Amino acid sequence: MGDILSDLDNYIPEDNPKKWAKLSSDVDFRRLELALLKEILIELKQINAR
Repeated sequence: MGDILSDLDNYIPEDNPKKWAKLSSDVDFRRLELALLKEILIELKQINAR
């Protein structure tokens, strides 16, 4: 993955309820959730190390 914020933009659909419903069951979205969680945990570790 590159910059997580850039990657996140690819997964955010316009305000279309059908797209959001499909996305919530999508395997790629689950992978994105895990990647975001990992990035958050890395950031928190860096903050705590300061």
